[in-house]
Amino acid sequence: MNYQTTPLTRARHYLETQGRFPGGALPSDISDSWLRSLSHGLDPLLAASRLMLSEAETRETNQRHADLIRFARPELELLFDQIAGSNFMIALGSPEGVVLDALADTQFAETDAGRMVVPGSIWTEELRGTNALGICMATGQPAQVYGGEHFMRDHRDVSCISAPIFDGRGNLTGMLDASSHSTARQQHTAALVQMSASNIENSLLRSSHDQRVVLQFHPRAEYLGTLSVGMLVLEEDFRIHAVNRRGEMFLTGFPQLRGESFDRIFEQRFEDVARRLAQGETLRLRDRMGSTVSVRAVANRANFALAGRLRPDPPDNAAAHRDTATEPKNRFKDVVIEDPELQQRLRALPEAARQGKPILITGETGTGKEVVARLAHAASGRSGPFIVLDGRVVDDTEFSTTFFGIGGGEPGLLERADGGCLFLDEITALPIAAQATLARILDSGEYRHPTRGMLLRCDLFVVAAASEDLDLAMHAGRLIPALRFRVEALRINLPPLRERSDIAALARRIARSVRPGIELGDGVAERLAAHDWPGNLNELRAVITQAALWRDADTLLWADLDGILPNMKAAGAASGACDQCAGVPWKEQQCCSIRHAVERHRGNVTAAARALGMSRTTVYKHMTQT
Repeated sequence: MNYQTTPLTRARHYLETQGRFPGGALPSDISDSWLRSLSHGLDPLLAASRLMLSEAETRETNQRHADLIRFARPELELLFDQIAGSNFMIALGSPEGVVLDALADTQFAETDAGRMVVPGSIWTEELRGTNALGICMATGQPAQVYGGEHFMRDHRDVSCISAPIFDGRGNLTGMLDASSHSTARQQHTAALVQMSASNIENSLLRSSHDQRVVLQFHPRAEYLGTLSVGMLVLEEDFRIHAVNRRGEMFLTGFPQLRGESFDRIFEQRFEDVARRLAQGETLRLRDRMGSTVSVRAVANRANFALAGRLRPDPPDNAAAHRDTATEPKNRFKDVVIEDPELQQRLRALPEAARQGKPILITGETGTGKEVVARLAHAASGRSGPFIVLDGRVVDDTEFSTTFFGIGGGEPGLLERADGGCLFLDEITALPIAAQATLARILDSGEYRHPTRGMLLRCDLFVVAAASEDLDLAMHAGRLIPALRFRVEALRINLPPLRERSDIAALARRIARSVRPGIELGDGVAERLAAHDWPGNLNELRAVITQAALWRDADTLLWADLDGILPNMKAAGAASGACDQCAGVPWKEQQCCSIRHAVERHRGNVTAAARALGMSRTTVYKHMTQT
């Protein structure tokens, strides 16, 4: 044996030939991991296998960690751009050691390692031996594993660096990893990975505790709002519910933070400083160990609610406020939503709106995205206005004026939407600089006015809408991930009108807005259901309004749609009507509409019947050819 080899080489020789290795030959975390790998009965010479969850298990795992994936994705993309060189990848791991998301350059993706580190793959020490994700999961500490430090020989050409992500309650909630084919020590990359993990941790802490008061603190005021800030989450009785790792570092010396009351940590009682914090002030507080920190409340729903409680209602408005708060409301009573599929898609909207969670609405132009946004605003119970920002009309160079207003003149959009709902229509059309500005404001809940120089709070409930595919918009660079994932707490995809089963009810509502009490005559519902409606609700509104304006009687007839909608009579003559309809012009037209609906639904009679608003038996009767 060549005794000039490195300690690592000698350790591997003993590991692979004798199943043991000399103490002190390896860094302590690697040595401990090798011992754990041996205790799991792993063979370092065993060929690496592609250990994967099933598709169903992967979907279930992704759903369980949806918030982690959503908030981590922007950080993955940023970290991917920050790491110089090539032949590397970034991965997000679950606390169970499963890869949830990954970004790899082409060179790394085509290697054996790249094909193994994919979403759904498992990287626990029990199955893979020593690897950075496995160590991170086992110890809750950052880990670096280079080349031959991996327990399995098959992994010796790869280096990996991982950092843990915690939930503020001491529980591991995820892991971030950077892997490459370089075996050189990469301390710069390790620092970037840990910074990104901390950013994800802070974002999750803010988003998951919107109903609790969250405080930022740091010994230096200028560091508030940065990555290095400490964070405390308070219970209703002002006990510490959660604290991030940086906060634990700043408050070293306290044996227990979680569950401890605020005034056992700091010299001031929370009740004495609550009003000033709720109003957005930054305070200097001294803890019981004698250290002084700057403290500021995060702008979230709990903080705004606290500010409201500390600001008493005017006496003449108090009773009215109580009556309004207790009055039950049906937010959907003024719109037609009789389609069962659409009702299911909107089921979670009221609760999300009440909690102030950002809502993203997608669908073709004209499917009613603004109507649903207004429903969300009504369901939120917020007293502020509904403000619309159409991304297609925002100027690339003057968006700052739109957002912030001009000096002491007209207030900007953010100031007008404070306490209300900001509807971001066609979000993918917003200029990139405007998207980045909005993302920062939505993250912190505050902004510095560019001309007044004041730091202003901004209590926004955001509903966004898009007509184009968001993944395509992101890949094309028209939508930045930082904004997309901050407005997508709840996503609702609206179906096109041609797929809805309540077209007749919609038409009836529109017609009655023009001529009260008007009804739809024989065959009208079938003719409407047979049309493709490329303009969706906008087209239906225009068609029915025209027909109702020209109609003098109380019944809208098939013939009233002639010249407005394509007439199916000619098509019916060419294709033939069923036996029971042949020879009667209006019945032939009705039959043609039904058959056309079945054709449009690729022969699915059940789907066609649902779209037509009639029974399957009725549809079947019209399917017999002459």
